[in-house]
Amino acid sequence: MRQSIAVLSVAVALFWGAPPPMAAQTVPTDEYLNHEQLTSTVQSLVGSHGNLASVRSLAQTAEGRDVWLMTLGSGSDDALDRRPGLLIVANLEANHLVGSSTALITAEHLLTGYGADDEVTRLLDERTVYIIPRLNPDGAERYWSMPGYELPFKPHSDNPDLGGMNITELGSDLTGDGFVTMMRVPDPDGTLMVDPDEPRLLREANRARAERGGYSVMIEGIDPANVDAYVPMGSDGVNLNRNFPHEYLYYQPHVGPHQVSEPETRALADLMYEQVNIASVITFSPYDNLRSVPPTSRQVPDGVAPGPPSIPTNILAQDRPFYEYISEQFRDITGLDGDGEAGEAGSFAQFAYYQLGLPAFTTPVWTIDADTEGDSRDHQWLQLLDAHGIDGFIEWTEAEHPTLGTVEVGGFRPNARVNPPVEMVDELARSHAAFAVWLGHQLPEIEVVETTIESRGDNVFMVTATIQNDRYMPTQFQMGTRVRTNRPITVRLMPTDGMTVLTGNIQQQIQRLEGMGARHTFSWLVQAPAGTDVEMELFAERAGGLQSTTLTLR
Repeated sequence: MRQSIAVLSVAVALFWGAPPPMAAQTVPTDEYLNHEQLTSTVQSLVGSHGNLASVRSLAQTAEGRDVWLMTLGSGSDDALDRRPGLLIVANLEANHLVGSSTALITAEHLLTGYGADDEVTRLLDERTVYIIPRLNPDGAERYWSMPGYELPFKPHSDNPDLGGMNITELGSDLTGDGFVTMMRVPDPDGTLMVDPDEPRLLREANRARAERGGYSVMIEGIDPANVDAYVPMGSDGVNLNRNFPHEYLYYQPHVGPHQVSEPETRALADLMYEQVNIASVITFSPYDNLRSVPPTSRQVPDGVAPGPPSIPTNILAQDRPFYEYISEQFRDITGLDGDGEAGEAGSFAQFAYYQLGLPAFTTPVWTIDADTEGDSRDHQWLQLLDAHGIDGFIEWTEAEHPTLGTVEVGGFRPNARVNPPVEMVDELARSHAAFAVWLGHQLPEIEVVETTIESRGDNVFMVTATIQNDRYMPTQFQMGTRVRTNRPITVRLMPTDGMTVLTGNIQQQIQRLEGMGARHTFSWLVQAPAGTDVEMELFAERAGGLQSTTLTLR
């Protein structure tokens, strides 16, 4: 059931880029929030800014929790539905709580900045911002109920006797320290060796350099003989950010029994087809295409995989410059740099770009810095954790495994590389909020900038209308043109008694319009009595919606 919450607004001043005074701060920044706390925070934000915000339940999970969708912007509901929209989705992975905190702080930054910051005020007057702070509330609750595990997936109701997860692969705590980490197991067939430069880590042995392997690595407490036991699809838990259609990994672990099988992912996919003013997407997830634009991985035609079917797999060459420029702006605004993790198959960001043609951006909020050194990402993470004084690694300790015998248990502490310490979140989140404000201003917007009516005699008139996109982004990326999900820009003269269109289709269309002042002119030769009023409509699906202008023939 969809719900709506809106009450009287409270004006709160906010200087650009700075957190509001603590007395005015609604979003807690000293802890990560469970579902009850998140719900209370969302309702408090909306309740304090009812003239700018509303909230409804986008979906209800199998365990009965609401997935909240916040809508931010000034004006009527009709105006909000027409304006170009920016969608922010967070906490798709169950344990990525820094994403939900960043989404909530972004909402607070916009709502409290309205009226105090010109850029924020203009954004909410001209754009609509949709925020889903936590797509995966059922999975997120396991952060508290199963704190010893690192679980990016949510439980699945198909196998309630196992808690909706595959217990054969979750492992168990052999050392009694409260955490399930990794085991390094002595193995004569193992190819791994202790790294002499960093004894906390293992690396592949190089036999050509007279190095000998002797270890295998697996989850602490797991019984390798039972890992491949039959488990029904989906009952191993579902990572919502691998449940979307693009490059969906059939029959793989944690992807769900089929595409958009979960109520949360189905509701989000439906929203993308219903809320057709959404012009761009940001996801806060472990993957990244903002610190570094994904490389072209194959020498094939742009965006096309080799062989049938022709599934787009790479950013199109025409779209890449936009990703590169926006990446530059992200690094400048946030001060963050470095290489993030490549996107995962089946993710929402891939679905948004490759199947809806929308510019989609994803950032983990917190990850390895550009100046972090190391031969591998594990080395770099160790350096980062050590540099910040974060207790993120458990030293290797001998333990007895019931079938493997003596093993060593240790490794990265669960979720240490996913969520930063809470005292780091506020600064990180506000830099991402500043980027969201900038990106919102880049969304396309089509306007009629000039109309002319020239009399040709005998009640014949040449009518011209020029439209312009003065923003940075084109009305759709080239991928949007290819997948044909978005309707073309349409300008039409409405039928009027006594008017005949002599040349030019009464309805004319173009697929897309570039940004930065790009223009297009439509023309009609019509015959009608002088003084006739003719209504002209402009429709740009994700760039301003339906607009109407009245022309008088004279």
